Amino acid sequence: MRVDIRLDSSCTLSTEHQAIVNALNRFLAWLPEDEDPEVALRLALEILEAADVAPQAVLAEAVGLSQSRSVRAYKQRLRAEGLAGLFDHPITGRPAITAHRVVEKAVIQAILDAVISEHVVPDDTALSERVNEVLREVQAAEADRVTASMVETIRLRWGVQRPTVVRRLQATPRAASTVETARLGRTRVGGAFILAILLVETGWLKLAHLLPMASGYAVSATQWLLTAIFSVIYGVRRAFHLDDVRDIGFALVTGRSRPLSHGTFQHLLRAIPAEEAEQFYQATAAQEVHGLGEGTRRISLDGHNLPRYTRVVDLVKGKIGNTGRILKAEELVLAYDLDARRWLALRAYQGTKKLSRGLLEIVREILRHRGLLKGLLRLFFDKGGYSGHIFRTLANCPDVHFYAPAIRYPENVAQWEGLPETDFAPQPFVFDKHAHLPADECPSYRLADTEMTINVRENQKVVGQVTMRAVVLHDSQGQTPKERWPIVLLTDDRQIDARALLNEYGDHWGQEFAHRIGKHDLYLDILPPGYVLKSWRDEQGQLHREVEYDQTAFFLSAWLRCLVFNLMGRFAEAMGGQYATMWAGTLLRKFIRRPATLYLVDKELHVVFDPFPGQDELQPLLDKLNAKRTALPWLNNLVVQFSIAQNEPVHPLATPEKRKRLFGDG
Repeated sequence: MRVDIRLDSSCTLSTEHQAIVNALNRFLAWLPEDEDPEVALRLALEILEAADVAPQAVLAEAVGLSQSRSVRAYKQRLRAEGLAGLFDHPITGRPAITAHRVVEKAVIQAILDAVISEHVVPDDTALSERVNEVLREVQAAEADRVTASMVETIRLRWGVQRPTVVRRLQATPRAASTVETARLGRTRVGGAFILAILLVETGWLKLAHLLPMASGYAVSATQWLLTAIFSVIYGVRRAFHLDDVRDIGFALVTGRSRPLSHGTFQHLLRAIPAEEAEQFYQATAAQEVHGLGEGTRRISLDGHNLPRYTRVVDLVKGKIGNTGRILKAEELVLAYDLDARRWLALRAYQGTKKLSRGLLEIVREILRHRGLLKGLLRLFFDKGGYSGHIFRTLANCPDVHFYAPAIRYPENVAQWEGLPETDFAPQPFVFDKHAHLPADECPSYRLADTEMTINVRENQKVVGQVTMRAVVLHDSQGQTPKERWPIVLLTDDRQIDARALLNEYGDHWGQEFAHRIGKHDLYLDILPPGYVLKSWRDEQGQLHREVEYDQTAFFLSAWLRCLVFNLMGRFAEAMGGQYATMWAGTLLRKFIRRPATLYLVDKELHVVFDPFPGQDELQPLLDKLNAKRTALPWLNNLVVQFSIAQNEPVHPLATPEKRKRLFGDG
């Protein structure tokens, strides 16, 4: 049997290295015909590696090894065992499941059935489920033991590969003549096109016509809306950063040949009338609420303020929550679904502490958007919503329960101090989050499940009273009212267990966490102010300033940030598994902001991702989206197809040759 070493034609050798390769080929030619050449071939391989003739990957390919790590393995065995390390070691233990005939047959049959019926090779996870199902039917011992990696091993052993767009582009000249292909360029956020498909499914773009565009601009409402959404995905923090964007992917995903300039975007935003912005908000908010379906919903309501550092504009001052400073500010009052992780409603105000002003209005809006959907609305809010008028109104709503902490007003503290001893439960209360602590470190409280009467005021006059259930925690060791009465929850829910309610109320902080994600990852705190400052000089050179208060741009921009947050939530749901509960920033970093190459193949737009760590987790979703063949209406209805490049390494500098040239011998 003739054996020799042939390096790839792209590998250029020096005269000395070529002489070594020729000498080793002559050495291999001396072997008898009936002799197994593997041991001699491995020895020659290590000699070439020691002489630094070529990178390990090239050497492995030259001798027929599938992976470059085999070269390193034989090198280590040669050092540890001498020449004996080049011989095959006896394999101990049971044969691998992938070597079992019944498993191999089931895998091949599953692939054939899928290709015949679905015209596609499913992902390895789906194949493993089908294989295990077949093995269970025949009562094989290997049933429920076949994993996705085992399926991949058998599939690759049989040479079954998933075709990628790169291979399609490298087809024969005859195929190229029938399919028109073009390389459009590179984008640094290939996952934006995944979100584009999910965006089409939401139906928001069908409502873009509600946002009229100012005359004199060749920009459609859809293009403007896409720019507002995907500028966040591409990391464009402020509108004037749009002028710095040079990305073909961003241009295409916004439906344009090049991105909008910041001047055009800002002018169109400021020109949208308040009535039309409100119509767009109501339509999209109704979709978000109605999309939750029937059943009990846990809704959190809270206000989030944004400081405005201006000396010229007269704005209402208020206390900034995260710093405690008293500054000019504007505030967003938001409703958030704690279980679906979606923003549902929004109001914008000047100043701070506006939750009590917008709470009832938002609740009525959510109930209106729910329509005939059945289910209880459970509202969680903090002390900003403490109001007898609010409590009485919510208590009269048949499908609403509310849960809010009481404020330690002197008259309220007097009621709590007067509670009889019989109102307190004999067993102390410990929060579930503290249950694991040692006894000397675990805080415990006295618990009373009683009633409390609150005055209802209008124009600072008492016009009535409302009596509610009060779940009271008391610390007898406390000195101040805050220490003695750490929390008192008011509710109209007479059914829920008091201890369960105290533990559940902490879930209300899920809105605070979502707002933090919105600020740091989706720029929810970088919004245009609710005013426009106009400056000019008269004929004498005197400077004049005029302030026009209009919160339309502030309100609309904030709501669009909320929709981007919800869009990322839909992506998390589509990923499923452990990724279903991940926040937007993590998903953007791991999957969305990944470089890709864009190809125009006939009537399809192909997005080919560069290899990246964790790409196998994204592949099942890409396969599902490819099967849907969703068209982008703003790109001439091109069908989007996704793939991950197979001919490029995840770590391009893994070869010693490149590392040595870049970093030297250090």
